[in-house]
Amino acid sequence: MGKWRHPLVALIVVQLGGCVQPTAEREQAVCTGAGTGERSERLFLQQVGDSGALLRWRGESGVVCVGTRADALDTRVAAREEGGHHEVRLSGLQPDTVYHYALGDVSAAPADQQFRTAPRRGALPTDGNTRILVLGDSGTAGAEIAGGKAREQTSARAVADGVRRFVAAQGGGEPPDLLLLLGDNAYTEGSDAQWQASFFDIYPELTRSVATWPTIGNHEMGSVPVDVCRFAPMPSCKDAPVYRALGGGSESPDPASYDSDGDGPDPGGMPYLSIFDLPARAELGGVPSGTEQYYAFDHANLHIVSLDSQLSNRDPAQRAAMRQWLVDDLAANDSDWTIVIFHHPPYSKGVHHDSDHEQAEIDMRETFGPVFEEHGVDVVFSGHSHSYERSWYLHGHQGRSASFDPQRHAELNAAGEPAIGQHDEAYRQVSAGSGRDDKVVYAVTGSAGQADRENPCPPGRSLLCTREDWLMHPAHRRFESAEPGYRPHGIARLGAVVLDVGRDRLSSRFVDEHGEVLDWFVIER
Repeated sequence: MGKWRHPLVALIVVQLGGCVQPTAEREQAVCTGAGTGERSERLFLQQVGDSGALLRWRGESGVVCVGTRADALDTRVAAREEGGHHEVRLSGLQPDTVYHYALGDVSAAPADQQFRTAPRRGALPTDGNTRILVLGDSGTAGAEIAGGKAREQTSARAVADGVRRFVAAQGGGEPPDLLLLLGDNAYTEGSDAQWQASFFDIYPELTRSVATWPTIGNHEMGSVPVDVCRFAPMPSCKDAPVYRALGGGSESPDPASYDSDGDGPDPGGMPYLSIFDLPARAELGGVPSGTEQYYAFDHANLHIVSLDSQLSNRDPAQRAAMRQWLVDDLAANDSDWTIVIFHHPPYSKGVHHDSDHEQAEIDMRETFGPVFEEHGVDVVFSGHSHSYERSWYLHGHQGRSASFDPQRHAELNAAGEPAIGQHDEAYRQVSAGSGRDDKVVYAVTGSAGQADRENPCPPGRSLLCTREDWLMHPAHRRFESAEPGYRPHGIARLGAVVLDVGRDRLSSRFVDEHGEVLDWFVIER
């Protein structure tokens, strides 16, 4: 195996040639070795391409030392302030090459901090495989309930540990090359402090060594005042509505409306857009979107698109503009594989989120589903529902669940039943039924921080409980297991998705907190 190992597993140092250059406005110098290296409150990678990378951190140091050898960091680059972070843009890097780095003026990396640049566009990594970790709704460690106690803090850590176990035991020891976030990765308001507790403190080794690519969820958009009497009647409800700030309840299409505590927009705006620096100008491929709310990039032989189902999708004009951008971007795309991420799932029967009734899900299904099919999208990942659901290989269904007909809308096996995507029923990128690349797998993976539990709804109630059709969307594959958490069309268990992509094969696995694979599918070119 030729791929670099970061601290999640054993490190294999690959020392290759290359030089590091700062961006034009930064001054380059030689690291003196006078310092000892510094740890930071928050250190993470963004926009790692085949010739550059972006480093962001918080801490005292205003410089970073970089080099292709851990014992000889030969280039010193000064940082600038951006979005409340120190930031360094590295350019002139060599593709598919390991770079070591440290904060402060040092000559050797004291903490083995390193990253690997992407292969050249269209090329494969050294070992022929790109591994991607997909996390949905992982932000529970930063949530607070009455009394200020963290909610479900251990669940997010358990999923992180499960991924490590999988990588060590079943994943060939191969760590992720990319990290995709499906939204709601910082509960409950998506504040800067919640991002720290929910994400950066849970995955510190990963964020320092692998680029993070997020999408916007409803909990990234703060809170709104809500009449709690609608959900939990209290004696005081007899006199008047009782309003409290509800995180994740915003339906505004304007990021400037971000409100962390229910008393009006925060002057600093939406923390998500300050924390992350995303390629609105197509810095790493694709077509410029002009906004960090949705974007695209290339990595090796992959094209990845992040859509905005929370803000842009709420406004008809913005939704139309995002759709047109998507059409233009996918029409220009010639990568082997195309993956799309966004928060609100087009097909789901989650506890609180039903794609038959929630408008955001309906709009994403009706507006963008036909575009995915027309332009060869392979897999769509969403979160929002705190469970795992995975569709058949779909085409032509944009209606509600009752209108789904597997004979018309799913790829069929030799027996005339929906093909499961495993073993001899692996999906073909060019459909055997239509002869076109026109089918899509939709996966809901929103249980990286908490998993829903069965709680049957009493008569007359449909909120905060499990309905009879919970995890019963017919567009999703069937499960026969009677183990806890399994339902006929989904799994209510903690977990995340590990995706492996080569030249001719894409493999997706849902991995639980114990490192066990509970579902998988394959698409072959």
